[in-house]
Amino acid sequence: MKGVACMVGLTVAVSLAGCSLRMSASDESVTLGAGVGGGGSSPAPSFDRSVPPEVGPPPGITLPDQVRFTLDNGLRVVLVERHQVPVVAVRLLMPGGGGAVEPHQAGLAILTADMLDEGTTTRSAMEIAEGVEGLGASLRSSAGWDVSTVSLRVVKPRVKGAFEILSDVLMNPSFPEEEMERVRREQLDRILQSMDEPSALANNAFANVLFGEEHVYGQPLGGTRTSVEALTREAVTTFYRDRYLANNSIMIIVGDIDEGETRELLDGTLAAWQTGSLRSLVRPRMPDVPSGTIFVVDKPGAAQSEIRVGRIGVDRGTDDYFGLTVLNTVLGGSFTSRLNMRLREEKGYTYGAGSFFDMRRWEGPFVARSGVQSEVTDSAVVEFMREIRRIGEEEIPEDELTRGRNYLALSLPQQFESVSDIASRISELLLYGLPDDFYDTYVDRVVETDAAGIRALAERHLDPEEMVIVVAGDRATIEEPLRRLGIGEVVILPGPESDSGS
Repeated sequence: MKGVACMVGLTVAVSLAGCSLRMSASDESVTLGAGVGGGGSSPAPSFDRSVPPEVGPPPGITLPDQVRFTLDNGLRVVLVERHQVPVVAVRLLMPGGGGAVEPHQAGLAILTADMLDEGTTTRSAMEIAEGVEGLGASLRSSAGWDVSTVSLRVVKPRVKGAFEILSDVLMNPSFPEEEMERVRREQLDRILQSMDEPSALANNAFANVLFGEEHVYGQPLGGTRTSVEALTREAVTTFYRDRYLANNSIMIIVGDIDEGETRELLDGTLAAWQTGSLRSLVRPRMPDVPSGTIFVVDKPGAAQSEIRVGRIGVDRGTDDYFGLTVLNTVLGGSFTSRLNMRLREEKGYTYGAGSFFDMRRWEGPFVARSGVQSEVTDSAVVEFMREIRRIGEEEIPEDELTRGRNYLALSLPQQFESVSDIASRISELLLYGLPDDFYDTYVDRVVETDAAGIRALAERHLDPEEMVIVVAGDRATIEEPLRRLGIGEVVILPGPESDSGS
């Protein structure tokens, strides 16, 4: 489904620019007044402009009050009233997502989500699109590794009409064969396009090397040519019946609507949504990781190499969440991180380098990544390994650690700017079973991290000897220099002419 993104960043930038202009004009008028009236000059500033102001304490976040109830069909509802703006945002979560399919059906969760608005038993795809547009609403469906999501945003006076379309899409999709063939073809086209992108080749090869063929995380979320070509309407219908159930769903509603209106709205639209027996998700066996090896995906003629260095990381419920988040911010999670400063600013190998822990329902990957000039591929790999090793061998200096903690703490409020933002944050709490006070205590938990604790986490979770290295690039240019590094065996993986995904 299509949605309209709210350009908050642009709005803030324009607003700040306006403030800057008004301040400049004000300063100028004061100076001119002094000159005309008394022939003197402006008084000297009372502060030293060469010294940046001190950063104040990071603001805390307190989630607004929530009303929680469950419909007779098992649908869990969380309501947050925000009456400042006449807008209502909805996020409907169906836990499962791409992690709930078998590896040979990779791409099924995305195909099912994309098919929801392609026709129901009462509306065609065109009628759905025209109905949403006529209401000035946005209706989107998507699938990630852990959840399928349907999102709605609409102004308050039109919320009833929007919910009628939402409920029809959820309860009565018809999955018409002709529309499915078109949507599947679009998904295959994206896969084919990715086969020419070194970044996608590196991502897919890294996941496959790390998790293997038998783990769903070893396949692209969007699927491969083989898996998507084999998906049938029956497979889509079965996935829908298994996961798109009222008693497997959580609806978060944030905006200009009260509890009475919400209950009446849901009773009139979603009370009849089907329930069913839930198929439990079984944690897959984590494979043995082939560390000490450099895997190369040949992309003949590529001017750049895409480097991925990492290992199997942690799940979203880890007790080490805050420490690892601070650790990664210092290592590769911000512009001033060690990886970016080293590879971009000092060495000039790349436009950017970074890292992240992709924490999912089950253990996801830790990835350090960058695209670098082909001729410095081996040197860049050395720098990646040096920084990963250093963060586990030396305690982070206090000023650098403070900068990382402040980056996280001070950026938290912007994650709660709109009703949609609030719905997204609450969704994360509910999806992963996080404590209700997670964001209330977020700043304190970040600030209390210390250098010794961070180093211990790095030793445990970022052992350089357990890292997998994958490089997608021009084999003729990069293979021999990589072999000369002596890190380990160099293995050549199938190139872009083989099956791939995005």
